[in-house]
Amino acid sequence: PADARLYRLLYPVVDAEALVAEAGAHGLEPGFVAALIRQESLFDPGATSGAGARGLMQVMPDLGTRVARSRGFPQWDPVLLWQPDVSLVIGTLHLAELAARYGDPVRILAAYNAGVSRVDRWAGKKGMDDPEVFAERIPFVETRDYVRIVQRNRDLYRVLYGW
Repeated sequence: PADARLYRLLYPVVDAEALVAEAGAHGLEPGFVAALIRQESLFDPGATSGAGARGLMQVMPDLGTRVARSRGFPQWDPVLLWQPDVSLVIGTLHLAELAARYGDPVRILAAYNAGVSRVDRWAGKKGMDDPEVFAERIPFVETRDYVRIVQRNRDLYRVLYGW
């Protein structure tokens, strides 16, 4: 029978201390960040998507460069996105930007997956004020599933790790 030990194997956290610290530094819930990382890379720092996103939080090199420059990083090279600590810093900074822009977890996740311009376009349609309606009407199946999965993962991380 399944118990918390089994679920912790299925929903791992690598370097929980750093994750909690980085999430807290940007006003993000650790379970939300962990859930996103699980979906993006399964906590594999060497993960690379077909589109070129890199690292734990699957940040695109151009986005990583923009975030690093806007935050005054003294040195930057997109290869750093494969370093777990750098991916966590850049990814949570970007996630915090999206949280400040949207506030609603559904829109934050949709923007992380599909991009800000698409979320802004979708949000402009009639009846999209309600987060649940917004989630159901996301036109991309991949993004719609992503939002649902990360929200489910967040709930599991909250319970399993007491966040």
